Order: sequence, then structure tokens, then C-alpha cells
Amino acid sequence: MGRTLFTVLIFIAPMAPAVAHAQAADETYFERLEFDPNSGEWKAIAPPIPGTAAGDLALARSLLARGEFEAARKAFENWFKVYTDSGLRSEALFYAAETEVSSEDAKRKSGTLIKAYEWLEELLEAWPGTELADRAMRKELIIAEMLLFKDRKVKKWKGMIWLNGEEEAIEMLNRLTDYWAPNSPLAEQALRVKADYHFINGEYEEAELAYSRLMREYPRGKYHKVAMLRSGQSALARFPGVEFDDADLLEAEVYFQDFQRAYPEQAAEYQIPQTLDRITESLAHKEYTIARFMSAFARSTPPPFTIAISLPHSPARPGRHSPRVD
Repeated sequence: MGRTLFTVLIFIAPMAPAVAHAQAADETYFERLEFDPNSGEWKAIAPPIPGTAAGDLALARSLLARGEFEAARKAFENWFKVYTDSGLRSEALFYAAETEVSSEDAKRKSGTLIKAYEWLEELLEAWPGTELADRAMRKELIIAEMLLFKDRKVKKWKGMIWLNGEEEAIEMLNRLTDYWAPNSPLAEQALRVKADYHFINGEYEEAELAYSRLMREYPRGKYHKVAMLRSGQSALARFPGVEFDDADLLEAEVYFQDFQRAYPEQAAEYQIPQTLDRITESLAHKEYTIARFMSAFARSTPPPFTIAISLPHSPARPGRHSPRVD
């Protein structure tokens, strides 16, 4: 009995590492299911085969799914080194980027958002029009929002310091609206994000430009109402006072009048009639101020005067009105 047990133990020992590795793969994929449209059922996905491009990529993705971002990062780095010409590169690029975004979202300064963006740009350049490319564009929008509204930083000076990434985020949004997805719902959303950022930060000229473009290019879009309202608010906020040019005030008046006609119920909610009354009063005040200035200027101006010029005497020439000389 004892001899049999000993033999079994010796036989199992060399296999232990392989068994443990297989168990790790099984545990990783135990809860992963795939929907089968033919049967209408969710079926378990087979454990990956390590040492292959598909298997190692699946294992890296499983680390990401479990939130083990540092281990996932190393797994993807190794995958890029080993499988340089793999047809699965687009998938690896997307999930490597997702690792950085998820890591940074979970903890500040734990992910590299710019590196994630570079991977997504590579994916979009090489595989445009694919399902992964569509997901990559949406992921880029998320990165821009994190940099603009969640106070996330980017590494600069060769990774020595962390600085704000507003300029990079605005450029990301511009590429989405102008290059990758023009005239699409995603571009509309990116333009709204850009406009909101400028508006919140008091950059009203840039905000009005973005909101007015949103109105013009997406007249039936879901952001048309807020774009019209904030275009007026941005123009009004830019007006410095009655002593200055009233162009901004007149633009605001047009925006609010259009809003009141298009959305009468919401106009009352946002006090548009009262705002228009204040604009009318400001314009009247400006006209009054100009009239007072002109009146004061007229009173302070001396009357016109003449200048007498004395010319040297010269003998009269014979002519129609000259005395005749005999």
C-alpha cells in the first residue's frame, strides 16, 4: 500500500507545474461565456493554449478582466515583443490601451493615457472601418474626458513629470470630429464635450464657436437645444459692458430669440424673456451713454475760427478789374 502511494506521488510531481498552469487557465476562463446565436445559449469558452498568439493574448485579457493591471501590462508588453507579425495585433492594441485606461481610472497616475491613445491611433490607421476601430474611437473619447474633467495627468519630459493634458485632449476631440468620424453621432458627442469644457472654464469665445458649430452641423441632433442656449449664454458672458462694442450683446439677443421661438416652454424655465429684457435695457443704456458722450463732446468743442493770412503786396496786373495805365 505504501509502495503504491509512493509511486503515484513521484509520477505526479513532474506534472505539477503543467497541471497548475492548466488550472490557472481554467480558473481564468471558468466564468467566461460566449453567446451562441444558433442555440440561443451562453456556452463556456475553452481555456487558452499558452505559447500561442491567441492563447497568450487571451491570458493577458483575462488579467485585465480581473483588474490585475500591472500583470496585464507586462503580459501585453511581452505579447508585442514575441508576436510582432500576428494577425491579432489590432485586438492586442485595443486591450493594451484598455489596460492603461482602466488602471488610470482605478487609481491616479497608475496608467499611461497617452500611450493608450497612441495604440488606439495605430489601430485606427491600420484597421479603419472595423468593429474594433469603432470601439477605439469611443475609447479615445473616454480618454479625452478623463483628461478634461477628471483631472488626470500625462507624463511629459520623458516621463519625468506629470502635467495637465488639456491640449492633448482637445486635439483628440478635434481628430474625432474632423478626421475619424465627421458627421457622426460620435463626432457630435465629441464636439459637445469640447464645447462644455470651454464653457465651464470661462473660455466663452471658444465655447460659442463650438456650440454654434454643433447647432449648424447637427440641427436635428440631441444637443441642439443646449447648444443654442449656451451659444447665447457664451455671447452674453463675453459682453464687457456698455462702454464697449455691442456685437456680443446683439449676437446673444439673436440666440435667445431663436431659442424662445424654438423652445417656448424651456424658454420660460431658463428665464429667457427676462434675459432678453435685460439685453434690451443694456442696449438702451448703451445708446444713452453714447448720446451723453456726444453731447458733452459738442459742448466742450470750441467754435470754428478763421485764420487771416497776409500776403506780400504785388502790383496789380492789367485786366478786367485793374485800372488802365496810359
